Amino acid sequence: MKTWLLYFFFLLSNFSFAGEFRLAAAASLQPAIAALSKDFNQQTGHTFQTSFGASGKLFAQISNGAPFDVLMSADLKYPQELIKVGAASGAVVNYANGVLVLWTTQTKIPSDWQAWLKSNAVQKIAIAQPDSAPYGREALRLLTTQNLLPAANNKLVFGESIAQASQFISTGAAQAGFVAKSIVANPDQPQSGAWLAIPQSMHQPIAHGAVLTDHGKDNAAAKAFMTYLQSPAAHAIFQRYGFLVPAR
Repeated sequence: MKTWLLYFFFLLSNFSFAGEFRLAAAASLQPAIAALSKDFNQQTGHTFQTSFGASGKLFAQISNGAPFDVLMSADLKYPQELIKVGAASGAVVNYANGVLVLWTTQTKIPSDWQAWLKSNAVQKIAIAQPDSAPYGREALRLLTTQNLLPAANNKLVFGESIAQASQFISTGAAQAGFVAKSIVANPDQPQSGAWLAIPQSMHQPIAHGAVLTDHGKDNAAAKAFMTYLQSPAAHAIFQRYGFLVPAR
């Protein structure tokens, strides 16, 4: 309730002083950003320009001086690290949680998907780079904990981000892969084929975090956006695009 009241007062105080900021956003957010941007603009008058990429690469760019005002990562680690290196300040906002899915452009995924991934029916498995993409990190963790890595290791193809890993699957370069639910369950542009949500118990939670960078600490639009991310309106958009709303 306190967060929503704070957001209401932000609306009153900021609408007549509309501004703009630069957003660095994880690739898994690409389907939802247009809806967030439209709603945020309608409610505050503010606008933002977005650059997408793997969370780790965006972290590196901001750490090296890239002029982004807000980082929306697909994990909490990179926003926290940004604070540690002195490139961001304030609290990290857990704005949504991600869902890891197994996706194929084929018509269905067998019930024993683990055996299917090991079989000759799947020659290539796409995941995002584990070192820089949280969904790739959890996909690799899943393959390891489910004892799939020995059979799947030589099949893996790595995308620079979850968007590129998804492209490998959609173009047929890989028969299957692990991506974000936000990619395959996009209500504006649903993907063909079949997908299966991986049980949360099989990997670490994919908690998405945002932080105001040092570059954006005096930007009113960026600060208003950080508050907006915690609003019911933003949560409804995240849910519509395949994310989970974090418990408060």
